[in-house]
Amino acid sequence: MARAVKRRSPSPQSGDEEDSENVRAREMKRVKREKGIGRPEGDEDGEEAGLSDISDSTDSIPDLQGADLSDDDESGDDFEESKWKDDVLVQAYEESKQRQKGYIGATSEAGILKSINLVDFMCHRHLTVEFGPKMNFLVGHNGSGKSAVLTAIAVALGGKAMTTGRGQGLKDLIRKGADKAIITIVMANSGPQAFKPDTYDPHIVIERTIASNGSSGYKFKASRDGKILANKRSELTAICDNFSVNIDSPLTILTQDQARSFLQNSDAHKLYKFFLSGTQLATLLETYESSMENIRQIETHIKRQCEAVPVLEEKAKTLGRKLAASEAVVKQRKRYKDTLNLMAWAYVADKEKERAEGQKQVEEYDSRLDQAQDQVNNLEKKSIRLADEIKNTEDDITNFQTARLPLLQAVEDARDKVKRAKREVAEIEIDINAIKDDIEADNGGLRMLQAKIDAKLRLNADDQKNDHAKLLSDRGKFEDLIKKFKAEKPKKQQQYMTKKSDLKFANNEVQDIQYQIDQQNNNARHIQEKISNLEGQSLNRLSAFGQGLDNVMKEIGRTRWRHSAPLGPLGMYVKLQDHYYRDIIQTILGTTLCSFAVRDPQDRSTLIAILQKHLRTGYRPGTGQNQVPSVLLHHGDVFDYSRGDLSRVGPTILSKLDVEDDNVLRLLITLHRVERTFLARTVQEANNEMKRLHQSRTLDHVTYYSADHQQISGTLSSKQSGPTGQWRGFTLFTKDLKDEVQRARGDLAQCEIKIHALADQKRQALQKVKDIDAEIKEITAGLNKLVNSLPTAEARLDEIRGKLAEMSSTEMENWEADREDRRRLIAVKESQLERFLDEKQRKLDDVARYGQSVLDRQKDLDNHDPQKDKQTKLLTTLVHQRADVTAKRDHYLGSQRMYQQKRDHAAAQVRDFDNQVKEWTDKARNFCPVRVTTDRAVSELTQERNTLEASIKDAERQLGVDTSHLAAEHKKARKTLKEAVNNIIQMRHLNRAFNSAIRIRRKWWAETRANTAIRAKTAFLHFESLRDMEGRLDFDHANEKLQLVIHSTTRRENDDGELTQRSHYKTAKVLSGGERSFSTVSLLLALWSTVPCPIRALDEWDVFLDAANRKVAAKSLMDGARESDGKQFILITPQDMAGIEVGGPDTKVIRMADPNRDQ
Repeated sequence: MARAVKRRSPSPQSGDEEDSENVRAREMKRVKREKGIGRPEGDEDGEEAGLSDISDSTDSIPDLQGADLSDDDESGDDFEESKWKDDVLVQAYEESKQRQKGYIGATSEAGILKSINLVDFMCHRHLTVEFGPKMNFLVGHNGSGKSAVLTAIAVALGGKAMTTGRGQGLKDLIRKGADKAIITIVMANSGPQAFKPDTYDPHIVIERTIASNGSSGYKFKASRDGKILANKRSELTAICDNFSVNIDSPLTILTQDQARSFLQNSDAHKLYKFFLSGTQLATLLETYESSMENIRQIETHIKRQCEAVPVLEEKAKTLGRKLAASEAVVKQRKRYKDTLNLMAWAYVADKEKERAEGQKQVEEYDSRLDQAQDQVNNLEKKSIRLADEIKNTEDDITNFQTARLPLLQAVEDARDKVKRAKREVAEIEIDINAIKDDIEADNGGLRMLQAKIDAKLRLNADDQKNDHAKLLSDRGKFEDLIKKFKAEKPKKQQQYMTKKSDLKFANNEVQDIQYQIDQQNNNARHIQEKISNLEGQSLNRLSAFGQGLDNVMKEIGRTRWRHSAPLGPLGMYVKLQDHYYRDIIQTILGTTLCSFAVRDPQDRSTLIAILQKHLRTGYRPGTGQNQVPSVLLHHGDVFDYSRGDLSRVGPTILSKLDVEDDNVLRLLITLHRVERTFLARTVQEANNEMKRLHQSRTLDHVTYYSADHQQISGTLSSKQSGPTGQWRGFTLFTKDLKDEVQRARGDLAQCEIKIHALADQKRQALQKVKDIDAEIKEITAGLNKLVNSLPTAEARLDEIRGKLAEMSSTEMENWEADREDRRRLIAVKESQLERFLDEKQRKLDDVARYGQSVLDRQKDLDNHDPQKDKQTKLLTTLVHQRADVTAKRDHYLGSQRMYQQKRDHAAAQVRDFDNQVKEWTDKARNFCPVRVTTDRAVSELTQERNTLEASIKDAERQLGVDTSHLAAEHKKARKTLKEAVNNIIQMRHLNRAFNSAIRIRRKWWAETRANTAIRAKTAFLHFESLRDMEGRLDFDHANEKLQLVIHSTTRRENDDGELTQRSHYKTAKVLSGGERSFSTVSLLLALWSTVPCPIRALDEWDVFLDAANRKVAAKSLMDGARESDGKQFILITPQDMAGIEVGGPDTKVIRMADPNRDQ
C-alpha cells in the first residue's frame, strides 16, 4: 500500500515545478564556499568576549573542564525514504501532464548554443552549424561528421578528449594534414540569467584552438566587434557554473559509444553511479566528504591543544608563587616604571616643542612666500601693462616713421625741383646773354644803315619827304604792334600752360583727398562691422568666424553626412593665451580658423554647396572676403607631434594657443607648422633669437614672426625677411569684449573726425579748382583776341612797306630792304629774347614756389619729428620701466625660491620632528598607554631613574631573582594559557557547527536523492508505457545499486490453436536491441527532468529502434523539448526523419552533407 506522509505528492513532470535542479545547483556553490571556512561567526557572546578581553594578569581563565565541549547528538542522520506504488506515481504523473496539456515551455535566453564553427577539426575542413533554441535533429550518413559536432561541443566547453571516445589526446582531433584545429561556439547570453551582460551582449563567443603539440588555448570574444575580452580557463568555468553546464556529465552529452552500450554493459552499481553523476549528486557528496575531512583535522588539532593545557597551568602557577615573594621590589619597580613613563612623555614633550617651533618657522616662510607671490603677481600685471604700452608706442613710432617717409620724400622732391629749375634758369641766362649780344650787334649795323638812308633821303625833294616820313612812322607803329602781339602770345600761352598745370595739380589734390576720404570711410565701415561683430560675440562666439553663421550651422546639424558631421569653424576650438601676439597670429592662422574640416570627399562637396547657398543669402565669412571659406579634408590621424614640438627652445605659435580638439590641433600643425614656428615681440628680438639658435646649432632652419608684422626665416648662411600682411577679417580672439568695443568706438570717433577734416580740405581744393578754371578762361579769351588781331596788322604793314618801296630808288630799296631784314631779324631775336625772359621769369617763379614748398614740407617734417622724439623718449622710459619691473620680479622670484627652499627645509624638519614625536609617542605608550604630564626636566628624571635602578639591583641581589623579567614571564604565561583555553573552546564550537551543518546538508542530500529517484522512476514508468511496456527503476540507495527491469508480455498460439500469454521480466543486459534503445531514451528523458543543465545532447539515439519505437521515442523527445523551460536538445541520427512529424517552430532538422574523404 501507498504510505501516507505529510508532504506533497511528487510530480516529476518536465516543467520542474519544485525547481529542484536550481536548488541543487545553488547548494553545490554554497557548500563549495563553506569548505574554506576558517572561523565561524560567533553565536555566543561569552566566547567572543573571552578572545577580545584578555588582560595582563588579573583576567580569569575559562574552566576547560566545565565548558560544554561535547558534540551534538549525531542521531537523525538517517533519512527514511518514502515508498510509493508504481500505479500511484504514474497516476500522479499523468494527472500533472493532463493539467499542463498544451503547455509550451519558454525558450532560454541564455546558456543555449546558437551555432558552432569547426576549422580543421576531425573530418571537417570547415563547417558551420546553426542550432535552434529547442529540439535539433542532426541527420547524416555514416562518416559525415555528425559525432564530430558533439565532440567539438564537449571539447569547446572544457571536456577532455578521452571522455569523448575519439582519441587519447586533443591533438588526435586535428584533421590530418593540418597544424591546428579551431572550434568556435556562440552561446546565447541575454535576459536575467545572462553572464556579465555588460561585457557579453547579446552572445558569448568561445573559441578554443588546439595545436599539433597537444596544447590548447581559449579566447572569449564580444559578439558585436569580435574584441577579445578574456583568455583564461577560469572564465569558461565561471560561464559553465553560471549556466549550470556540467560538460563531463553523461546527461549533458551522451556519446555514440555510451549510447550504444551503457545499458548493455552497465551493472547495477554502474547505473547507480551514472544516476548520481548525471544528477550532480555525486559532486555534492564529494564536497561533503571533503568537509568531513576538514572536521576530522579540527578534532585532531583540539586534542593536541588539550594535551598542552596542564603544562601551561603548572608554569603559570610556579611563576605566580615566585612573583608573590618580590612585593617590596615590585613597589620600587612600580616607582621606577612611573619614572620611565614620565621620562618617555617628557621626551615627547621636548620633541613637540621643537616641532611647534619648526611649524612656526614654516608658517613664517609661508607668509613671506605669499607676500613675494603677491609682489610677483603685481609685477607680472605691471609687466603685461608695460608690454602693451610698449607695443602701442612701438606701433605709434612705426606709424610716425611710416608717416614721415612721405614727408621726407616730399622735401626731397621739392628740393630736386628747385635744383632743376635753377639749372634751367642758368641755361636760359646763357641763351639770353647770347641773344642780347646778337641784338646789340644787329642794332649797331641797323643804325649805320639807317644813317645812309637818312643821308640819301635828305637829297630827295621836300614833297616826298613828308609822305615818306609818314609811311615810315606808320611802318614803325605797326612793326611795334606786331612785335608786341608776337611778344604777348608766348606769354599768354605760357600762362595758359601754367594754369593748366595748376588745374591738374589741384584736381589731383582733390582726388587724393577723395581717396583719403574713401579710405577713412572704408575704415569706418570696417570698424563699425568690427563693433557689430564684437557685440555679436558677446552673445554668440560663432559671430567671430562669420556673419550669419548660425543658419549655416543649423543646416549642417540637419544634414545627414556620409562619414561624420563637419568640424568647424576650426577657431571655435582654439583659444589664445597671450593676446600680445593676437594680430600676427590672426594674420597667420585667420583663414584656417574660419574654415571647416571633413573626413569624406563627398561630405566636402556637400558642405561647399551649403556654404555657397548661404553666401547668397547673407552669410559672410570671418575672413572679410565675399567667398566660401576653405573646406579641408582630413583623415583623423592623431599622430604624435611631441618630438617636433620646439616650445622647449622658445615661444612657438602652439605655445600661445590652447587647442581643445586633437583633429584641429593636427590640422594646424600640418598646415602651418605651429609647433615649429617661433614668435617674438619685435623684429630685433627675432633676429637676436635666430642668431642664438644658429650659433648654438640648436636648429638649422628657423622661422620667426614678430608682433610688429615681420617674418624672418632661413639658415645660418641664408636668411629671408619681409613684412607680413594685415588681417582684414573679424577679430577672432578677444580678451575683454567691453574694452575691445570701447577701443573700437574710440577708433571710429577718430576716423569720423578725420573724415570731417578731409571734407573741409576737399571743399577748399574744389574752390581752388574753380578759381584756376576762371583764370584759364580769361587767358584763353585774351589769347584768342591776340591771334585774331595779328593777321590784320601784318597785312597793313605789308601795304606800307609796298608804298615805301615805290618811293625809293634801287640803292635806297636795297638799303631799306636790308634795314627791314635787319629789323625783322632783330624783332625775331627780341621776340626770342622776350620768350627766354618770360621762361626765365617762369622758372624763377617755379624756383620760388618750389622753395616755398620745400619750406612748407620741411615745416611739416619739423612739426612731425618732435612727436616722434616724444614717443621715442616715452618708449625708452617704458623699456627702462619694464627692465626695472623684470629685475624686481626676478628678485622676488629669487626670494620665492630662497623662501621655498627654507620653507621646504623647515617643513622637512617639522616632518622629522613629527616622525620623532610619533616614534617617541609610540615608545612612551609602550611604557604608559595613558599620557602623563610633568614639569620636571628629562635630566632630573634621568637622575631619579639611575637612583632607582641601583636600589632595585641591590634588592634583587639580596633576593637572588630578577623581578622585572619575572612579572613579564608570569603575565605572558597566563596570557598563553588563557589563549589556549579560549582557542580550544572556540574550536570545539566551530567543530560542532561544522558537524551540524554537514548533518543538515547530508539529510537534505538524502531527501533530494530520494525525490530525484522518485521523479526519475515515475517518468521512466510513463515513457515505457507509451510502447505498452512496463519498465521499473529499482533504487537500492543503501547498497548503491540501480536495477532497470522491463516487463513484457508475449502471446503464442499452441498446437490446438489457442493463444497463450507469458510474462517476461528482463534486466538491461538481456534486452533486445530495440528494447534497449527505447529504454535508453526513456531513462535519459526521466533523468533529464531532474538536472538543471540547459543543453542535452545524445548521439545515435535510434540506432536499434524499429520504425514504430523510433516514432514514439522521437515524439517523446520532441514533447519533452517543447514542454521544457529553457532546455535545448541536440539529437544525432544516421537515419532520415521519414515517418516522424518534425514540423513546428520548436524543431529544427540539420542535414549533414555526404562524407567527402578527399577534403
